[in-house]
Amino acid sequence: MPSDLPMSAYVVLGLLSRYDGATPYQLDQRIRESIGYFWSFPRSQLYEQTGRLVRRGLVVERQEEGGRRRRTLSITDEGRRALHRWLTTPTQAITEIHDEGLLRLYFQPSDRLREVGTAGGGDASDAVVRLAAEQIRAHEDRLAEYRRLVSSGKTEEGSPQRATLEVGLRFERMIIDFWRELAAEPTDPPGAAPGDRRPT
Repeated sequence: MPSDLPMSAYVVLGLLSRYDGATPYQLDQRIRESIGYFWSFPRSQLYEQTGRLVRRGLVVERQEEGGRRRRTLSITDEGRRALHRWLTTPTQAITEIHDEGLLRLYFQPSDRLREVGTAGGGDASDAVVRLAAEQIRAHEDRLAEYRRLVSSGKTEEGSPQRATLEVGLRFERMIIDFWRELAAEPTDPPGAAPGDRRPT
């Protein structure tokens, strides 16, 4: 059996290793409450991938005979071995950021942004301030959500799962600080080299 699987397959195997006997709906809920915060995983992909894993013998599907006749999923021994191989294989993968706020910031007209007091310059600066305010609100909401997860006790202190949540907390604090700095000085972006800064 080929050892290479798409990342979406390992998401399903990893979840079933923790929540054996879950239904596809329950897996979707687990994703939304955990890895969905840092790994986009559409529901359609979940259903598609579970079917493929069943056909490959890495997951077994059972259907209840009575009641709602729900479909439940369990990881097989072969599935656990595939997951173990992936977890123990070295990786040099780095973080990928897909952030619409940063994308919008990147395409702001920087030449007009620095021409404060000229036609168009103030408008460009105002647009950046509005964008920063929107992003601050959005990231403050996400930070509050992460804090609720911590206080809910759903992740055990000192566990790998809590560690990933800590990354989220730190990132939100950092990005909020970034947007606040930008809102305060829209023509002097955070981190600009000394030679690029406007004289005070």
